[in-house]
Amino acid sequence: MAHDRIAPSATAMRRLTAAVCVAVVAALAGCDRNGAPDSLFDSAGYHVRGDAVFYLQAFPGKAVEVGGADAGSFDPLDRTFAKDRSAVYVDGRPLPDADPATFELLDRPDFAKDGDHVYQRDTVLSDDPDHFELLDGNLTKDSTAVYWSDGRVLSDDPANFQIVSDSDYYLFTRDDRFVQVNGNPVVGADPATFRVLGGGYSRDDHGVFYFTDRVVDADPRTFDVLEGSFARDARHGYWMGKPVPDADGATFRVLNAAFECSADEARAFYRDDVIVDADPRSFPPGHAVTGCSETSVFLAP
Repeated sequence: MAHDRIAPSATAMRRLTAAVCVAVVAALAGCDRNGAPDSLFDSAGYHVRGDAVFYLQAFPGKAVEVGGADAGSFDPLDRTFAKDRSAVYVDGRPLPDADPATFELLDRPDFAKDGDHVYQRDTVLSDDPDHFELLDGNLTKDSTAVYWSDGRVLSDDPANFQIVSDSDYYLFTRDDRFVQVNGNPVVGADPATFRVLGGGYSRDDHGVFYFTDRVVDADPRTFDVLEGSFARDARHGYWMGKPVPDADGATFRVLNAAFECSADEARAFYRDDVIVDADPRSFPPGHAVTGCSETSVFLAP
């Protein structure tokens, strides 16, 4: 059977023609190497177009002309920093007092230095570039201070500063006077005898700590970190540094760390609460605990 072709309507043809024209105009705009950059076609950062310099923000950003920049000597160092013969630029703006002759990037994003200063983006972080160092844990230091990742002073004792541990989302540090975790003081901890146990727990010769706080009545001699946020000593079981009420430390164990289930010989616990009517002695052997709640324990079939 023959099929008749249906010619497109005049309206459809006009719409198609308009769409093609828009696409052609956009493509031509993207190919104009003397015009302002366009986030549809160009990467974010600095662009030299003829005698002008532009800074293009990330998509869908807008290009702005870098006023006063010298296109002939302009040197884009990365997406953040650039320089020409007379100035340094950060995010398309002049960086006050920075020296382009000695300005250079450091081996960490957003950090740079010149002969007099160290910069974290547009902020002067240090006036001691000759002794400035990048440390693990996104820390930095110079001869007078150690700096946290946001530029705050973490320690004024850089000569004695140490990173004790950087794992499991916990960064433990110490100097001659203080111990800190993730930039917060571990209250009362002795730097000389401090050590990390794991899971947010630590100790010195006098006590045990969870994150920043002392674990009250914990016995440092018998304290043992289990899984997740659970621990025990000879007398108690602990969850997130808090004693689990009436939990027997000698038989305390983790049933499922991901679901925060634990037990001792006679009781089962969800976090630091007793799960009423859940008796671990009645659990069928060989059936793993797959989860729990305030009221129930769930076993694999």
